[in-house]
Amino acid sequence: MLVELITCRRCAQEKPAHRDNPHLCDECVKAENNRVSYFRRNNADWMEIAKEADLQLWERQPAETDHEYHVWLAYRDAYPGKRPSYRDAAIQVGTSVNAVKKIAARWNFPMRLQAWAKYVDEITLAERTKQIKEMNKAHVDMAAALRDKLKKAIDNIDPYSLTPKEISQMLKIATEIERKAQLHEVPQTPVAAIDDTSPDLKKVSVKSSDLGEIVNILASAGVLNNFGVRQTVTTEVVVRDEE
Repeated sequence: MLVELITCRRCAQEKPAHRDNPHLCDECVKAENNRVSYFRRNNADWMEIAKEADLQLWERQPAETDHEYHVWLAYRDAYPGKRPSYRDAAIQVGTSVNAVKKIAARWNFPMRLQAWAKYVDEITLAERTKQIKEMNKAHVDMAAALRDKLKKAIDNIDPYSLTPKEISQMLKIATEIERKAQLHEVPQTPVAAIDDTSPDLKKVSVKSSDLGEIVNILASAGVLNNFGVRQTVTTEVVVRDEE
């Protein structure tokens, strides 16, 4: 009896056709059956099924039994409190470590735990971010309230009751605050141009209105009464080498 040969669509070789599949040879059909049996036995395609069912890896899967799911929960829920282990899961569920290992191999516990850890960490980070924002808002509100109270206190200061020492201290504080505030502003035009050929001399940016206010405060406190004008003459001596 002559056996009809075909060109197998999988291996592209001329071989006898399988009795149930005339397009494939016997060897390719046998290999495909072995592959399907392996996938069913080891549950190798469960992740694809979960994706099609729109399920997360750490959720219960369609083919997962009650016992297998309880073992997974015992293993999964140990994170993030401690490192999950098969032994702890076996003790919690009341089974053997080998049984837990078989279930873990069937449902790929390491990969499921990685997906679970990512999910938990995202929730923790979101909660932490929310707490930080709330804390920052509380600090800003406290600073604004304190600033308003300080402004009221400054407005109530009687400049004629200040001592020269107090005026000097307040002047230093005001200058430092203004200097820091101007770091984020457009520089003011210098009041007077100072010769900057010397590296030790710089142009000072001060508003004329601020200078007038400072002088008025000092004059009201009687500080300027002790100041006078003294004229000085500087003689320059140059030593020249005749050579």
